[in-house]
Amino acid sequence: MLGELEGDGKTTICDSEAGVATLLRLQPGQTDIVLVVAQPGAKSLDVARRAIELAPEDTDLLVVANRVRDQADLEVIQTAVGNRELVVVPEDDAITRAEQEGLAPIDVDPDAPAVRALINLGERLAALSPRGERV
Repeated sequence: MLGELEGDGKTTICDSEAGVATLLRLQPGQTDIVLVVAQPGAKSLDVARRAIELAPEDTDLLVVANRVRDQADLEVIQTAVGNRELVVVPEDDAITRAEQEGLAPIDVDPDAPAVRALINLGERLAALSPRGERV
């Protein structure tokens, strides 16, 4: 499916199921950046390490440290993923409330720390050209 979407000036964001199966199906050159989401739990960190190993070599990789409560959570994620750049999304009650209400987190509390972190991530990704160069 991704092969059919390729082309200059196209941006496709794919939120895949947890795990590494999607990475196994990627063809070289199909992606410019892979976001690996890691939470500070053993299973999540194991999947994140495996995803990093399987990510195409010609693809930029960014680790999203998700649901980070404190420095200890951040350190356990950083240790697990090695010297990778992290984007930190803190644990935030606004996300839980949004899920419970069936709303987008930005509609529940646009100034919540996790919402701000996700907006910053989106802006950062939008500022990348198709081959990972800043524009």
